[in-house]
Amino acid sequence: MTKSTIMKAHYTCVPILCFILLLSCTSDKSLPGGLSPEEGLQSYKVADGFKVELVASEPLIADPVAMEIDENGIVYVVEMHGYPLDLSGSGVIKVLVDSDDDGRFDKSIVFADSLVLPTGITRWKKGVLVTDPPLLYYFEDTDGDHKADIRKIMLSGFARSNPQHNVNTPLYGLDNWIYIAHEGEVTPKIYTEEFGDRGADIKYVDHPESSLPLNANGRSIRIKPDSHAIEMLSGESQFGHTFDPYGHIFGTSNAHHLFNEVIAARYIDRNPYLRVADALQMIPDHGDAAEVFPITATPAHQLLTDVGVITSSCGVTWYTGGLFDASFNNITFIAEPVHNLVHADVINDKGATFVASRKYDHEEFLASTDSWSRPVNFYIGPDGALYVIDYYRQIVEHPEWMAEEVAKSGALYNGSDKGRIYRITPTNTSSLNASEKITLGKESNEDLVRHLADANRWWRINSQRLLMDRADENTEKAIHNLLDTTSSPLAWTHAIWTLDGIGKTDPLTIKKALSHSVSGVRENAIRIAEKHLNVFPSLLDELHKLRNDPSPKVRFQLLCTLGSMPDKVSQQVSQQILEQDLEDYWVQLAALSASSGNELNMITEAKKKLKESTGAKQFFENCASVIALSNDAKAIDEVITTAIYTKDDQTAWWRSALLTGLKKGLTANSSEALHGKSDMLFITFSENENAAIRNAAIKLLPLTNISTSAKVKTYHDEAQKVVNNPNASLAFREDALSIIGLTGTLEDRAFIEAIISPTQPESIQKMAIETYAMIDLHATGKFVVENWKQLTSEVRQQAIGELLSDSIGVATLLDAIASKHIQSTALDWPQKVELMNHDIPSIRNRARALLVENISTREDAMKKYSAALNITGVAKQGETIFQNNCAVCHQIGGEVGKAFGPDLATIRNRDPQFILADIVIPNRAIADGYERWKIQLKNNTTQTGLIVNETSSTITIRVAADQHTTIPRAD
Repeated sequence: MTKSTIMKAHYTCVPILCFILLLSCTSDKSLPGGLSPEEGLQSYKVADGFKVELVASEPLIADPVAMEIDENGIVYVVEMHGYPLDLSGSGVIKVLVDSDDDGRFDKSIVFADSLVLPTGITRWKKGVLVTDPPLLYYFEDTDGDHKADIRKIMLSGFARSNPQHNVNTPLYGLDNWIYIAHEGEVTPKIYTEEFGDRGADIKYVDHPESSLPLNANGRSIRIKPDSHAIEMLSGESQFGHTFDPYGHIFGTSNAHHLFNEVIAARYIDRNPYLRVADALQMIPDHGDAAEVFPITATPAHQLLTDVGVITSSCGVTWYTGGLFDASFNNITFIAEPVHNLVHADVINDKGATFVASRKYDHEEFLASTDSWSRPVNFYIGPDGALYVIDYYRQIVEHPEWMAEEVAKSGALYNGSDKGRIYRITPTNTSSLNASEKITLGKESNEDLVRHLADANRWWRINSQRLLMDRADENTEKAIHNLLDTTSSPLAWTHAIWTLDGIGKTDPLTIKKALSHSVSGVRENAIRIAEKHLNVFPSLLDELHKLRNDPSPKVRFQLLCTLGSMPDKVSQQVSQQILEQDLEDYWVQLAALSASSGNELNMITEAKKKLKESTGAKQFFENCASVIALSNDAKAIDEVITTAIYTKDDQTAWWRSALLTGLKKGLTANSSEALHGKSDMLFITFSENENAAIRNAAIKLLPLTNISTSAKVKTYHDEAQKVVNNPNASLAFREDALSIIGLTGTLEDRAFIEAIISPTQPESIQKMAIETYAMIDLHATGKFVVENWKQLTSEVRQQAIGELLSDSIGVATLLDAIASKHIQSTALDWPQKVELMNHDIPSIRNRARALLVENISTREDAMKKYSAALNITGVAKQGETIFQNNCAVCHQIGGEVGKAFGPDLATIRNRDPQFILADIVIPNRAIADGYERWKIQLKNNTTQTGLIVNETSSTITIRVAADQHTTIPRAD
């Protein structure tokens, strides 16, 4: 499935390099109908040591997005003709045939048709599973004519959203589950009728009691159709996902081209109070939207296409074919269709997860000069070759995110009658010979077991699947014979999972696997042992022996597994691993997932043993957050008491971390636990107190019944003195303003207005604006409008943020824009979006009338400023412009500015004329991933921001450039 270029798409902050907008499609006039298959083959440049072969092309196939080769050598190809907008049922599954046994495919047969937007296929039983949202189908050919005569709906309920976000890529996993890539639906702004579906509960059609919540909460899933088992994973993936040889899961999503799902959902879910913002680790050391090196002769890019960087990654595939040299044993391939190339990364271990580095510097593994070449997926065949699936279209971006004139140009389906599959092999490899039939399906159980040691995963996993299906009595003996003779760690891994799948796990074999020299085998042995500890309790002692394992991943898996064990030794081993690997965030998460109700003891032990470090601070914070979410008033009181009354400067780091953690965990619904605690927290309001502790305590005050304190007036008056004291530290004065905001009255207005002055530090002015809004938002708005010219950019942004928090402030802001006291350019694009989509119709309509750009005027401006294209740029002056205008929302290369909008390093390869268009004609569209969401909470409050992460238990939103909020779904 093609990837629309949306994750790093741009909105405007101010009209300076902040919204990537192409005026129209740049058509490739030299290639009006693309290249012929033979010419297309010649357009490719592949890495040294490899060659490219054309396997299949039109008219045999068209619009291919996925393929499968079964145990009998039958080649299935998924064709998605309907992308981007056709929902009429044009999708098909084809079988490729070599009818004359000359070694080349010369015929294709429609195996199944009337599919809408099919996205993936995998072999199962005697047929195939096909994802075609909102459904998962099972197709089977019972009479050998290569046409499915069994068509059964297995699952329903997936959202049919914009196609690049739909459920896809079923894969048979090492653990005998079928894994399916999936992510949350995207709410369209234009094609709402076609793609506005939010999905339903995902369930087996013939066993509806086996189900998942609405659209699986946007998570990837795994299933065992035989038993109707179905589970959500802890992560997601957009189009494509993959496994390394030992079962670790990797996904991809547009600019986020490679990530690892680190911790399984079953571990996170065992602690209902553990707030996990994201279970995915982004692993490239070259960053998101990493630079790529296309060789396209005449590139054509659409609206919101980030040029020169990864923007449409899909089809992530770990190479497991065994045909390439050993340096490719830890390589992932990413399809990048917008730039007509395939990117390769080298994957290495890094603690509980991984790190990815470029395989090639300043070039790619595979690239085409043809702008119609659209690699979207891969398949590793029984020959060990890497098959590249080329969708081959003129336009690959979705019209939801392109200029309207292009969407209506009639070019959206140019190339829909074309498509290619290429075979990549080392240069000395024999050419593909389709007449060399594969007969794995007819081989004996003993032969299948021998294939578990094959260097190519295709043979291993298909043999394992067939052994599972057959469940023959002789399989167990054959597997033990293999284990007695093999030196292959991959054979061990597949063998123990096959034994587990057929119900023949035995403790002796698992004990041997737990002591295997290869860490990946030990990891998998721990996972299997975890399933059988109630039957084979002696395995627990063997697990304890791994406490000092040299592999961080083995220790991490051991910690995850032992977290479910209540015995004292398991707890001691878990504590030892936590202390040893404390700086690894994922190790902390694993420990806390098993801590439900035991967090206070963990804090007590940590105070004795841990020294100050980033990881240690994070651990105390996380422990306190879990306690806060539990709403245990006694435990919360103990945390506060410990943090405030422990008087030792050497402990300030963990005491402040505890208070910060409480603030993160406590909500309006759970703040009753803080009632009566305001005086205790007020004690910290002293310049002699550690600044971090004081600030963290003050941030907890709004959750207390502060008005009942007899000392409110005393602290208010003291705070005023501190604010007026120029010799007091900035941090103390800022905290004092917070106190005034919490305790003040209308009588404080004049006092605060005097503080909002150019003579005061900018941070004091910003805090004063926040304080003023807490006391009297209407007066704040009036003051801001009257004094707008003397406010700095940072203070203005603070003021706008406060005004947008309430309908009264919004009305004041719109009045000021209408009267020209405040320019509309002072609002960044998400703020404009919020106003133009406001819940109150009168505000929404007025905002649209005031804020919609006059396009004709802008186009005149384009002509006026086009002469600037001939001027030599001055980088230093450009840096100043960026810092003054763009840095409030954007960074360049991860440096300078705030990461609220996309990183503007993504425009470095863009043509100057398009940059000019971006500056002069901004704000035509809202990029996917940058919509502003309003979340209604059960306590009748709302939160507004950009959704940046979702898990089965939480939603994380970015409410400001440097501020994130994680909200439990239960709220």
